[in-house]
Amino acid sequence: MQQDGTVRAVFFDFGQVIARLDRGVLAKFEARHGLPKGSFIKALYTIPEWKAVEIGEGTEEVWVEAAARKLDELAGRHLPNIWEERETMWRTLDEDVVGLIRRLGNRYDVGIISNATPRLEGELRDYHKIDGLFKVIVNSALVGVAKPDARIYHLAAERMGVEPSACVHIDDLAHNVEGAREAGFQAIHHEGDYATLERELRSLGVEW
Repeated sequence: MQQDGTVRAVFFDFGQVIARLDRGVLAKFEARHGLPKGSFIKALYTIPEWKAVEIGEGTEEVWVEAAARKLDELAGRHLPNIWEERETMWRTLDEDVVGLIRRLGNRYDVGIISNATPRLEGELRDYHKIDGLFKVIVNSALVGVAKPDARIYHLAAERMGVEPSACVHIDDLAHNVEGAREAGFQAIHHEGDYATLERELRSLGVEW
């Protein structure tokens, strides 16, 4: 394994890094039903059922049903099924980031570390058709541990065959970036600006 700190592997989060959240779809749902802005994301990702499903201890069906109940609670009445919005909210890729991944693959091992449901690999393969861009895909639901737990980053490095110090992780959530750093990775907090992402990668010595 490489141990001199030179970057050998670059890992990407999926949601809000590779894929863009379609906020328009969610905003329309919220406006249509008189929900406060941000209710959809709050209902999906701040409930115990999400914490269970992301480490493989619950099912997606139970999670989405619990999220629907949370939305009913926020609205004060029963709302229509949310499966359509759930199915489409992560269906848009950031093509700049995908292009970067393709270029990085010529010089580095590229992977994904994502807190996700068991459907992630199928979505990457069958819908987005980009699974072949990644040497390693570490899905929290399949490995039983989620970011920012250091164990998921160590597992990713081990599967890639490099030391943590030779890895960079890119994530949209600050606590996951901090978790990566605590695990010995270099890390970048990606807040959506592609030019900044390129600049920060180059500052770490990553070239393409």
